[in-house]
Amino acid sequence: MLTVLAAVLLAQVTAPPSPPPASSPLPSVAPLQASPASVGMHPGTTTIARITSAAGALTATAGPLITVTVDQATQTLAITAAGQLGHDTVHVTDQTGAAVDIPVFVAQDAGSVPNAVTLKVTGTPMDPAWLSSQISAAVSRNATVHPGATLAAPSPSIAPPQLGTSANVSVPVQISGNGQYLDVAATTSVTVQNVDVEPFAPPTLMYDDDPEHLAGDGVIYRGSVTAGAPSRLYYYHDNTSDPRRIVVALSSSGNRTSPVQIIDSTAGPNIDVMSVGHAVSRDYLLMKPRNEGVIYDVDPSAPLVLHDVPMSSRQLVAGTLGINVLSGGPVTVTVLAVAPGADPLAMLAGPLLPRDGHNRSGVFQLTNFGTDSLAYTVGGNDTSIVYGDRDPTPQNVDPASAGRDYGDYGVTHTFLFSLSNPTSAPANVYLYERPIGGVVRSSFLVDGRLADMGCVRVNTVRYQIAAFALQPNQRYQLNVQTMTDGGSNYPLEVGLTATPPEPVVPAISAPDGCFPKPQTLPAPSPSAIPF
Repeated sequence: MLTVLAAVLLAQVTAPPSPPPASSPLPSVAPLQASPASVGMHPGTTTIARITSAAGALTATAGPLITVTVDQATQTLAITAAGQLGHDTVHVTDQTGAAVDIPVFVAQDAGSVPNAVTLKVTGTPMDPAWLSSQISAAVSRNATVHPGATLAAPSPSIAPPQLGTSANVSVPVQISGNGQYLDVAATTSVTVQNVDVEPFAPPTLMYDDDPEHLAGDGVIYRGSVTAGAPSRLYYYHDNTSDPRRIVVALSSSGNRTSPVQIIDSTAGPNIDVMSVGHAVSRDYLLMKPRNEGVIYDVDPSAPLVLHDVPMSSRQLVAGTLGINVLSGGPVTVTVLAVAPGADPLAMLAGPLLPRDGHNRSGVFQLTNFGTDSLAYTVGGNDTSIVYGDRDPTPQNVDPASAGRDYGDYGVTHTFLFSLSNPTSAPANVYLYERPIGGVVRSSFLVDGRLADMGCVRVNTVRYQIAAFALQPNQRYQLNVQTMTDGGSNYPLEVGLTATPPEPVVPAISAPDGCFPKPQTLPAPSPSAIPF
């Protein structure tokens, strides 16, 4: 009985209560917000950062480059940089554990930009695209950019001012520190003055192509230009192996500033020497008739660097500069090969680099050279002229010098063709070129219009430059201007004919193009094997 009762009692014991339900998860801690989210600052300065979404008091810590003070009432941080440059971090937390990190960069500015720049230009009618590029170049030239930083000054859109007038334009400038400096954003006001200067015809050519292949650093060419006696510089140099720069500088030994008008066509660096040479002559042909140039003030105490162009292995830099000293003392133009990081101005008085023996250097007479008159009559013989040959060629100013300008590089040729159609029927007349010396590219101004020719080489083919329809009994005076291209081969024939020439030049890799691809030879047929 007792056993049964005990069993009943055990069966009636209440089961232990279930465990209490698990408590709800703690709310996640939202990160704090900092404004600004990151800080760039100069040494010795203080920046205020505001913290939002914080609960309770803030705590802030920082590394060795900065100190930080918390204002609990306003929940702001005063971040102060010491004198050391570099990166640091401010770590901020509140009473709930919420946190935010503020990266801090202590550095100097990447450079500086002037508030205002004056650009003096010449020319009419002036190309707006050219003027825009000169404005951008003037801003870059007057800005200070530290090594490793990069400047961007977009070319603004501006209507060229008329001769004797001015115009103003604002140019936004960005100097990127590229992780080494603080970025700089600024705006420069540029005043463009179009100075009324008479066009000039330089009586001399300073020819600089020796040494053509640069294997060392130093002065390549040095020449002097005086007021009232303008000159033209043509330079052409490619690099061998070590990186270096081509620098063109102006200096004066007078006792006052010398304003100098420069008509400047420079191209490169590029390993494609023909494209560099073509760009130089084409652009100079377009600028010179418009007298399109920039006036630089050359201070005797501060030589002026016109170009500083880096070159890697086998790259070419070339240029044609019309140099017109408007007043003041003589101006020296110097072309230098300069190692990366070296100061070119410290090298101006150095000796000339050794010559390469080809004698492509010197001062040459341009007066009475390069202008020819020819007549063509419908029904008569074709008329033509050959230029860029060894004879005639510009004469060296120094009769004792061995320097020669075979190919007429840097020379402007003008051909005055008198066309006549004495017949009673209309007639077509064609202006053509024919390569004689090898692979060549050309630019021609035909009555002021550019004819930009492709690359040709076959000396038995005439290629059309332009075509003219002469009415019965019509006479026409045709003006053609050209320059030889650096990297091309001369002589070249230009003439007039009634026989239609090839209307277009061939593709560069075509069989009759400049650089035809090698032809694949058919596989030889198997020969019989003797037994």
